[in-house]
Amino acid sequence: MKKLLSLGCITLALTGCTFTGANEVAPGEYMISSHGSIFNSREGLLENINQKAAKVCNGKPYRLEGDTGANMLVSTTSHLGPTPTTVLGLKAICESNQQ
Repeated sequence: MKKLLSLGCITLALTGCTFTGANEVAPGEYMISSHGSIFNSREGLLENINQKAAKVCNGKPYRLEGDTGANMLVSTTSHLGPTPTTVLGLKAICESNQQ
């Protein structure tokens, strides 16, 4: 019974987790996506993307390109079957100081 209760608590704690990753697609340009459970808001995923953009651009100014209002709900296959997941992806373009 204790194991089942512990597993339930861990599962509830992980339901709000997100993962945000960045891939360089060109010099100074990064495709950044944030994935989370259906309980994550668009604003939360956008904040995660902004934090990752600031990190990959080393604190330099950047701009985001893409549709921030895009449909975010997708179905991800897991060991439990199809699982609803939220995903938001945008391109971050780091501004250079060269003129």
